[in-house]
Amino acid sequence: MLKIVLIGDGAVGKTSIAKRYLGKEFEHEYIMTIGVDFFKKESKINISDVGEITFIWHIWDLSGQPHWRHVRPAFYRGSRGSLLVFDVSNRESYKDAIEWAKEFVKNAGKYPLVLVGNKIDLREIVPDCITSAEGKELAEKISEELGIDVPYIETSAKENINIDDAFSLLAELIFKKLVMDVKKEKANEE
Repeated sequence: MLKIVLIGDGAVGKTSIAKRYLGKEFEHEYIMTIGVDFFKKESKINISDVGEITFIWHIWDLSGQPHWRHVRPAFYRGSRGSLLVFDVSNRESYKDAIEWAKEFVKNAGKYPLVLVGNKIDLREIVPDCITSAEGKELAEKISEELGIDVPYIETSAKENINIDDAFSLLAELIFKKLVMDVKKEKANEE
């Protein structure tokens, strides 16, 4: 069982990503998350060099609105990873991602974080969208600043593109960190 958090500015698609992962249809109407939403899903994920492992996800979808900033720290407790989501058509959400990453590490610890550029379906419609290269640059900047490897993936909750892949990538990182932590513990005991 793993608790993870979906973080990022409001209206970037965190809830839509969670619902798509749960197998639900995309909803075109935006409804702001009030504080936090909870989702649970059991999934089998193939971990390289290990095989298939069953994960029971406890997904906490944190509200991105600024007025929830003061209550969010409590919601991070016990998190073992995060999908940090920005909207490729919203440069402000892209710029804010580094602050979200810092907030996660400050309140949860140095656990795996995957940077997610969502709404890639809007690139054909909205001018001046964040490019894949800019997303990768931001992931590298966050990696350097926080001292953890932060991969980048692009998704579309509307078109159901790379949603499962984002969770699989996070699962792989969490599993590797858990194995490393156990090995460190055993080495310290000897």
